[in-house]
Amino acid sequence: MTKVRSIRGMHDLLGADYLTQKKIIKLFENVSNSLNFKPILTPIMEFNDIFSRTLGLSSDVVMKEMYTFTDRSNDKLTLRPEGTAGIARAIISNGLTQNIPLKFFYYGPMFRYERPQKGRLRQFTQVGVEVYAKPGIEKDFEVLFLATNFLKELKILDKLILKINNLGNFEDRKIYKNILKKYYSQNKDKLSEESVIRLEKNPLRILDSKNLADIEVNKYAPNISETLSDLSKQSFIELKAMLKNFNISFQEDPFLVRGLDYYSNTIFEFTLKDDDKFAILAGGNYDDLVYELGGPKISGTGWAAGLERLTNLVNLKNKKSKVVLMIPLETNFLSTAYKIREKFLCSHYATEIYFDNSLKKSLKYANKIAADHVIILGAEEVERGLYTIKNLSTGAQNKVKENSIIEFLNNDS
Repeated sequence: MTKVRSIRGMHDLLGADYLTQKKIIKLFENVSNSLNFKPILTPIMEFNDIFSRTLGLSSDVVMKEMYTFTDRSNDKLTLRPEGTAGIARAIISNGLTQNIPLKFFYYGPMFRYERPQKGRLRQFTQVGVEVYAKPGIEKDFEVLFLATNFLKELKILDKLILKINNLGNFEDRKIYKNILKKYYSQNKDKLSEESVIRLEKNPLRILDSKNLADIEVNKYAPNISETLSDLSKQSFIELKAMLKNFNISFQEDPFLVRGLDYYSNTIFEFTLKDDDKFAILAGGNYDDLVYELGGPKISGTGWAAGLERLTNLVNLKNKKSKVVLMIPLETNFLSTAYKIREKFLCSHYATEIYFDNSLKKSLKYANKIAADHVIILGAEEVERGLYTIKNLSTGAQNKVKENSIIEFLNNDS
């Protein structure tokens, strides 16, 4: 018989990693709540055009990474590859466009068909934030301020460097794309096959290429700062001044473009200092996203961070619950064991009941599950309501009344 297996790039989450992810999410919620962000949860599936219209037909995500299928109603659906487009759709669907400013935080699974490798899975979890408001750097700084404090709470900020760039507005990018197209066309024979395709669809994406040949060509590519409008330049200067004022270190990166077409003006990434191609948290501004989906002109800024990547970086200690094993020595003592166990519900103890005719085997199981104490229910104990509690660390045994069991355990280290 063929052995069942999991789908490549879709992992089970067990034990310590599960608890660490829960802690990261809790810290993320605490920081978001403290800055008055509100929770939002969107479906894991959307109509395909929610993503294809906004992420960019030339983006890697749309070209080769989305899980898309047609359902029985012949609707083309896609498992969400990221959170922002779905939230923009939710704002329109729920009539929230007149309620700006809007500040949301979210977390949940995302799906991309990628080659599984370190920090990159086909099902992964992201935490993220979104702010929709009038155009301006205030919301850009707001999300960067939240990100910085979140990473500080995780005690990993010193391992990261914040990279920032400004892509300008729609007109700025239109001019820059033409300049880039001319430059790359002159060096077409040096570009990778993938970048030759991007040259026709969106030359901006070549700047983000990890191909060694493309990186060499990019060394002499025109800088977007040369085509920025005065307004875009001034906004970027103001944002950098605010970051400096709050001692938020950053590095300008003219080749930072991000992988999705909806970005404009401010974009950023927190990357590892010892591997600046490995982004931990990234995002930026999008002035036309809601408009592209049929809503009014509302500017947004947000970021997302991969929970799996954060889990590999943080060192959060998971507090172990004390484990208490109840050992009924006869089957007719099981109900008594459950009555005692009921008293432990919602306490800081984890409890189990293990029945075996052999006390020796029961104690062996207690060691297997790393129990701290065992409670033995024999005929004498049940009759007198006085139970034997054994501390498995010290070997000490005590007789304790039923109503005093938890109090006794609290004092018995």
